[in-house]
Amino acid sequence: MAPSVTRAKLYSFLIVLLRIGRIVLFAFGIFTTFWFFFSFIGLLIGVAYFFGFRGQPWARHGIVLSFSAGTATFLAHVMKSVAPLTMAIMSSIAILVSYTLVATWFWIWTRSGREAPSIFSRVHTVYRTAPRILQRLLVLLIIISPVVLWTSVSIDLGVMFDYQTRLLWVHAPSTVTTTESFEITVEAWDPYERLSATYKGTVTFSIESYNLSTYEQMTSSSVDLPSSYTFTGQAYGSDIAYEIRNGRDNGIHVFSVTIETPGIHYILVEDSVTENTYYSNPIIVKEASDLDALIYWGDIHNHSELSDGTGTPEHSFYYGRYIACLDFMALTDHGEIMLFGGPRSFDWLEQATNAAHDPQLFVTFHGLEWTNTQTGHYSCVFSGDTLLKDPVLSYLTLPTIEDLWNALDDFTDATGCRSLALPHHTTQKQYIQDWTYLNPKYVKIVEVTSVHGECLFEQRHPLNYVGLIAPPPQYTNGTSIVDAFRMGYRMTLYASSDNHDGHPGHSLSHTPAFVGHQRPYSVWHTRNEHPYPSGLTAVYSPELTRDAIFSALEQQVIFACSDYGRPLLNFTINGVGVGNNSTLTVSDALTPREIQIFLAQDGSPAGTFQTAASVTENWSPNWNAQIEIIKNGELLTSIPIDQPVVNVTFIDSEVITGTSYGPESCIFVNGEYYINDFSDNPIDPNTLNTNGVDFYLIRVVGASGRYAYIGPIWVEVNS
Repeated sequence: MAPSVTRAKLYSFLIVLLRIGRIVLFAFGIFTTFWFFFSFIGLLIGVAYFFGFRGQPWARHGIVLSFSAGTATFLAHVMKSVAPLTMAIMSSIAILVSYTLVATWFWIWTRSGREAPSIFSRVHTVYRTAPRILQRLLVLLIIISPVVLWTSVSIDLGVMFDYQTRLLWVHAPSTVTTTESFEITVEAWDPYERLSATYKGTVTFSIESYNLSTYEQMTSSSVDLPSSYTFTGQAYGSDIAYEIRNGRDNGIHVFSVTIETPGIHYILVEDSVTENTYYSNPIIVKEASDLDALIYWGDIHNHSELSDGTGTPEHSFYYGRYIACLDFMALTDHGEIMLFGGPRSFDWLEQATNAAHDPQLFVTFHGLEWTNTQTGHYSCVFSGDTLLKDPVLSYLTLPTIEDLWNALDDFTDATGCRSLALPHHTTQKQYIQDWTYLNPKYVKIVEVTSVHGECLFEQRHPLNYVGLIAPPPQYTNGTSIVDAFRMGYRMTLYASSDNHDGHPGHSLSHTPAFVGHQRPYSVWHTRNEHPYPSGLTAVYSPELTRDAIFSALEQQVIFACSDYGRPLLNFTINGVGVGNNSTLTVSDALTPREIQIFLAQDGSPAGTFQTAASVTENWSPNWNAQIEIIKNGELLTSIPIDQPVVNVTFIDSEVITGTSYGPESCIFVNGEYYINDFSDNPIDPNTLNTNGVDFYLIRVVGASGRYAYIGPIWVEVNS
């Protein structure tokens, strides 16, 4: 064969290969328009096609791709009525399909021998006859527009460059003994609650103490505090300062403290940079013989890059332990998404969870989330050292709620471990909880607050002060946690982060640091739909082990906080507290109920809805708060306080009546009752009641924006 023929064939082959590559690259660009921050890939591919194929149809295709990427990203951030990923997919596809239809129609029109429609001819004529400077400005506008759309929601210069210290956060264990030397962690935070690697301030320590019996402030305590210390920082900050390995503090330092005087204590840290004094969380100090249970804090609902979260499992466990200062934690990635990664994803999660587990120091639990849009989400956590992988805990493999309960039965029977199924963001439209499918064997605690907001009450209820993202457009009965209590389901309140930004125990998604260039990076839009601080759960446990912590959760010996704060909260009725069925039995319906509430507030600045924690000049903690006693889903009383440590008593002598959800709260369709329009499970409304039992729960509404929760306690009459 002649060399010229060979070269011609090779040239033809390369042309075909380049054309196929052009199509594949363009298709990849379309796919990336759904990818949160990484939608810039589709944007850049479109711009490259515009300049690389000038005068060809691919130039037009390219600019449409750019508009698709920029518009989809913009709308996913600003349209709050639709889930961001859904909005990105819908808008991107709508633009591309519309363009394809118009281009196809135009091609058919012109190929039929007819002249181009007059409107196209006029536009083309105007452009060709316009001065060259105007033509260039138009081209520039076409290129800049999608870039501006993308940049307006994807780049935050403050998050990118402002790492200067704004406040300090001081963490201590909640319970210690008088002979114990314990660690406190001092962190310098920038405007976005990240570690400030540039901090070089000097800190000095003092203590504020309160009597364990009278709750009055004590004038002196026997304490061994650290000496003054000057942090070692670097000249330039970082959005992920905890990964800097240069031997400097970079915004975090651990100190040792001993307190020999029993009491409730706050470690105070005075800062030379902001010239403010910051409070630690309250610390209960007792003799070892008097301390029958310790308080540990954890976050049992989190996501990593194995599903729709951010960062590796190893990163999440590191951050949770050393930066958020958690005692226990679980990663509960979505089984549905992990299926796409194959068995490797589940093995990775299992191995990382076991590797991070460090008994008596840091407890990790295996977990997965079963995501059903019809009956509600359940994050499932397990007490043992193995993950449920056969069958995979996924809505795709276990499509019904009965399948889920059966899988948990089989797994726990086979392994001897225990499981909890955790309902969450119950009032959100896309994932409304159907309480009629609840299984009390596994559903013992319920998530009251997270990065999604609070779901104690329906979003339009007057006692809902916080809100929650994407509720149904109209008031919907039967979705809130209080509604479930009224139906007679006995659960206890807990809180978690449900973080998707790689920061378990202290999500940053309520600050501008949800933005895509904040590390760890993510391809998912889940960051920009979580505008609330993440929550934490406290447990009373004799020790920090998997078995002990899981038992405390299972026995409901817990309380919760709406952010990274760690207040102390206890609640009893006639001496009966929360946990181990949380039930007080009285002799008759008129027996007075003495409600006692102990609260020691956390003095740290609080994060709130779309707002990072902050302080002002001469800042001091705001101790103003309302202690709400909620009975049978209604506000019984609200007690104002203005001190850090209080113990309040309230007597309820009203007759015990119980409460109900009842027919009046249900809907009636085709001869059947349902709890609301979203439920597909017919129910006898006469069974939806507390059977004459009253329930009480406590919510602390802090003026700082921090909330705390405990309960309920159930009060029944001895029949």
